[in-house]
Amino acid sequence: MDSRPLVAISTLLVALSMTGCDAPPPATNAAAEAPPPAISAWMDRLTVAHEYDPDTGFIVAKETISLPPIVRDGPPLDVAIEEAGSDRLVVAFATADRCGPCQQFKKDAINDSAVVATLSNRRFLPTHVEVDESPELADRILGSRGIPTTYAVRDGVVVARFRGQRSADELLAWLDGL
Repeated sequence: MDSRPLVAISTLLVALSMTGCDAPPPATNAAAEAPPPAISAWMDRLTVAHEYDPDTGFIVAKETISLPPIVRDGPPLDVAIEEAGSDRLVVAFATADRCGPCQQFKKDAINDSAVVATLSNRRFLPTHVEVDESPELADRILGSRGIPTTYAVRDGVVVARFRGQRSADELLAWLDGL
């Protein structure tokens, strides 16, 4: 009896076991990782780099847009409230670097030249709250970590809220109505 085929098969089996062949990756359910239609439609409008996180349901930013100096260099929210007194209205932009819609709001509205000019008006004291870095401040003063949200605060009391990622024109109309 010729034992060569048996030896060849045994050699092949030993070689395969030594290479550590991985099992094929488990099949993923692509539909479970796709965003719901409403979130997908929102993502289609974003021009900042982003991705969907199916574990949290968040639209996660892959880039961070800088705030204009008038907002970025403003005092922290609690200090702004003290400085504003009853003469000025604190305009607080609550965002998070991880938030795709927040980055789009910064890009389209907060950095708009007409918005920056309006925020330069003496009646406003603009500031920013990064809710992931200052959750206690957001909770204590704003009563929320909802993002993106813009707050008008007078004498330490929230007097108006502007929720969501909006256009510069919508933000200007809100500011003009304060």
